[in-house]
Amino acid sequence: MHPFHPRPIQPLGLTSVGEWRLKRYTIVRHTAPDSESHGEWPDFEPGRRLAHAALPSPVHAAGRVGVGFVIEHRGNGADYIVLGWWDRENELPVRVFVRDHSPGAAWRAARGSESFCVWDLQVVAFERDAYVGTVLSERASEGAVEDYLARRLTVAP
Repeated sequence: MHPFHPRPIQPLGLTSVGEWRLKRYTIVRHTAPDSESHGEWPDFEPGRRLAHAALPSPVHAAGRVGVGFVIEHRGNGADYIVLGWWDRENELPVRVFVRDHSPGAAWRAARGSESFCVWDLQVVAFERDAYVGTVLSERASEGAVEDYLARRLTVAP
C-alpha cells in the first residue's frame, strides 16, 4: 500500500454534450511530467467520446435536469474518465472509462473491479454536497441548477 497524498484537482469549466451540461475536472498524479499537467489533453478525446455516448436520452426527463460532471484523471497505472449525472431526482449514475499505460492501449469501459479511486471520490463528495445544497435545497430557487453549475472544486498542488 502507498500512503495517500493529495493530488491537484482543477476545474476546467463546463462542457456541453447536446443539451447536457457537465462540469469538467482534471486530476494529475504527482509523478506526471509537466507536459501532462492540467489543461486540455488531446489524448483523452477518444475517452471523452465514449463517456459522452453513455449519457442518457432524453436529456430532460422526470427527475433529470441535464447536468453532471466528468473527471479526467492521469493515474499511476492507467488514465481514467469518470462520468456522473444527476437522475431520478437524487441519484448519481456513474460510468468509468480506462486506458492502460501500455503501448497502443485504447480507451474502454471499466470492467471487473475497476472503478474510480479515492481522489475521484473527493470530487464526487464535493459534487454531492453542491447538488444537495442547490438543486435539492429546501430553499431551491428557479436558478438552482445554475447555482449548482457555478460551484467548483479546486485542490491546489
